[in-house]
Amino acid sequence: LPQAMKAVVGNNSSWMHMLVWIGLFGLVASFHGIILGYSRQFFALARAGYLPRSLAKLSRFQTPHRAILAGGVVGIAAIYSDGLVNLQGMSLTAAMITMSVFGAIVMYIISMLSLFKLRKTEPNLERSFRAPGYPIIPGIALVLAVVCLIAMAWFNTLIGLIFLGFMAVGFIYFQLTASQRSDAPADAMLTGN
Repeated sequence: LPQAMKAVVGNNSSWMHMLVWIGLFGLVASFHGIILGYSRQFFALARAGYLPRSLAKLSRFQTPHRAILAGGVVGIAAIYSDGLVNLQGMSLTAAMITMSVFGAIVMYIISMLSLFKLRKTEPNLERSFRAPGYPIIPGIALVLAVVCLIAMAWFNTLIGLIFLGFMAVGFIYFQLTASQRSDAPADAMLTGN
């Protein structure tokens, strides 16, 4: 990308410097969004009993500081271990991105299957969103997601198996922490408190 920008605006152009600075500010904004997102996810999952309760603690400024630090530790560990791990010729970062694509495709498939199941078992359920073109468009989306999952598994077998391993570990963790979730207080957002 920098080479393309140099070809368009020139090496020492003020436009080049301006575009680099705009890109830098955009990157910083993205990082802030990521930090806000992961920390609130950790916080909400801990509050609901899916993660250790200590991640749901707030600082005196009412921020989930432990969740922010926990996610930061995971991110820093991933950065420093990037060169140490090589999966199917990919760095750790590339493998994690590929695993997240596996997760997204599985989520799409489950979402489409859930849509069909709910339409069948709960036809009178009040819905805030209507699926356009039901059942044809969601059916096409389901078929395409399955094709994508097959292609991803075909070209990324090892990473797909690691993804399955993480899913199995997550399921076992979910089963073992049932009492932790049942003991969690009701969500304040749902109760209106």
